[in-house]
Amino acid sequence: MKIFKIVLTILCLTSISFANEKVENIDIKNKEMLNTIYEQVILKDSQKAVEDIKALEKEVTNSKTEEAKQEFKNLVKSWKSVQSTYILGELNEDYIDTPRLIDIYHHGNEDIKVQLDRAIESKDAPKIALFKNSLKSINALEYVLHTKDIKDKRVNEITLTIIKRIKSHLEDINNEYKALHKTFLSDLKKANGILINKLIQNTYKLKEWRIGDVVGLSKKYKDNFDNKRGEYFISKNSSLAIDSILNTYKNVFNNKAYYDYGNYLVDLTHNEQVDVLRNSITKAISLNEKIKNDDFKDAKELYEVTNTIHVVLFLDLIEELSINAKIIDADGD
Repeated sequence: MKIFKIVLTILCLTSISFANEKVENIDIKNKEMLNTIYEQVILKDSQKAVEDIKALEKEVTNSKTEEAKQEFKNLVKSWKSVQSTYILGELNEDYIDTPRLIDIYHHGNEDIKVQLDRAIESKDAPKIALFKNSLKSINALEYVLHTKDIKDKRVNEITLTIIKRIKSHLEDINNEYKALHKTFLSDLKKANGILINKLIQNTYKLKEWRIGDVVGLSKKYKDNFDNKRGEYFISKNSSLAIDSILNTYKNVFNNKAYYDYGNYLVDLTHNEQVDVLRNSITKAISLNEKIKNDDFKDAKELYEVTNTIHVVLFLDLIEELSINAKIIDADGD
């Protein structure tokens, strides 16, 4: 009996040791993954956005119209990547509203086109004429670059004023991300929470705002198709923006070059839905590539696949993560 108790005690201690080792290994992988996502996605994309806005500023300064439009495409791509994983407001509340200062898509109902026309016609200094934040947004920049002549002195001044404001915001974002790198990793439970919640929010906006509203499959615009609801309808960069968002998700969940969130979810949950998530992202990228000239008339399947991305992430995997809450906490609590 005494020997049995000793054996039982050893087995219990071994089991506890194994469980602790398992949690510790998951903790290490969790920190590795979060650090990689922060460096390879969040920091890298915010730095690219700064580089792109500077390149655009140079082309506008030199009044090179076609070159400026190409650099605007690059800015759209990098900005959508930054926006897709924007967690800075959760790390420093001073930056909660910064994205809305840069991008007014789906926020407010004002007609900035009329106001920008007035600003260009005005004799006031550009900073005074562009008195509202919305008039210094990427949406305002799109309108001026694609409907006005930047070779015109006044238009050029207005355009550069908008660019400088956006550049200032993007530099602030990049610098603050650099400063908060260690802060992000200091609380892994919080880091997981803010990142995964942001991704869930933005998968909803992708399928509902950027695709559903256009195709006529969202609740707001059911059976009412209209390409003009595209995020960048004026410059025909809406599909490009969607591609950038989807590829950002791919970099987070399915990048072969590093241990990503998808790898972590597989190790954590052993849930086959991770494969569904990854395959859906790949399929959505492929379907989006078939959209030509920003015409979304055949984008119903794209909507359905992006809805799958949202549902799998929001319902299936998050439910699984909540079951494994003790492990995902990653701090031993």
